[in-house]
Amino acid sequence: MNAYDINQSYDLLALAQGDTKLKRSGAYYIGACPFCGGRDRFNLKDTSQGWRWYCRKCGDGKYHTSIDYVMRRENLNFKQALESLGSDTLRPRVMVTPEEPALVIPDQAWQLQRWHEVNQANDTLVFSPHAKHARKYLLDRCLTLGTWQVNLLGFDYVYKRPAIVIPWYDDANSITAIKYRFIDGDPDKRFMMAAGSKPILFGLQAATGRDVLIFVEGEINAMSITQISTEELLHIDALSFGSETGSRKDVIRMVAQDYQRVIVWADDPEKAKTIRSSLTRPADALCSPKINGVKYDANALLQKAWLADFLQETINQSQTVQKMRSRASVRL
Repeated sequence: MNAYDINQSYDLLALAQGDTKLKRSGAYYIGACPFCGGRDRFNLKDTSQGWRWYCRKCGDGKYHTSIDYVMRRENLNFKQALESLGSDTLRPRVMVTPEEPALVIPDQAWQLQRWHEVNQANDTLVFSPHAKHARKYLLDRCLTLGTWQVNLLGFDYVYKRPAIVIPWYDDANSITAIKYRFIDGDPDKRFMMAAGSKPILFGLQAATGRDVLIFVEGEINAMSITQISTEELLHIDALSFGSETGSRKDVIRMVAQDYQRVIVWADDPEKAKTIRSSLTRPADALCSPKINGVKYDANALLQKAWLADFLQETINQSQTVQKMRSRASVRL
């Protein structure tokens, strides 16, 4: 086969997937570069002329062929790479592990600006007559004034749209992000992060190392679990990885080690898998229950006054599973 035929017909995707973990995104496969690392700088695309690959850092600003890939992978010249592709003698390589992004906290100037915003928005939410509809929004979701204050929730107009202001903190009470949850009913854009935000995990400031830790999607779900846990003395902490999935593996592992049991509550299998794979310990999986065909997340259960019973039953099941694991390890 000549070079054109090989480049057009060779299954470069199969070869690259053995070198690095790739995730499909539209017409592309994206992941860490097999040659220079990173997390998502490498992409692969199936074209009418065959597979083409590109790296933002080491790709020389252009797309490359399957032969180019093998030349770099095996340190071969063009003729040798052509022969390798034609004879299918390529050997497996150690898969590249994506780098964990550095954990960066916004600088002091940003902190001061956002603390001013948070305090002002909190005063507006609690006291201003102009925030009446925001208070109703939160009360309709059965979130109490105590929960508003513990999390320093606020209200403001962002780009002329009414929004609940939700600050995210680290374990030292530095603001890492501010999320705006719009409450005007527009389904196209319900959320937005303040410029410069670096979301880690929502609820870190309240993670005290109790009996049970639940990772859940969404700040309101996390606040719902923490609120009912406090009221019912369930000894549960809840952290949200957010819809933006701003979590960090090292933080997840560090926080989880202080708890007797860990539960991942996520209806999206991929998100659940991502969080559980970040842990170095067993974690139970939990999905929102369906009742009469309707799915209830944590806040929906709170509104129905079912959340406490649901969490208590979840804890009981988790304890049973933990005992079974312990017995199995003893037998081994």
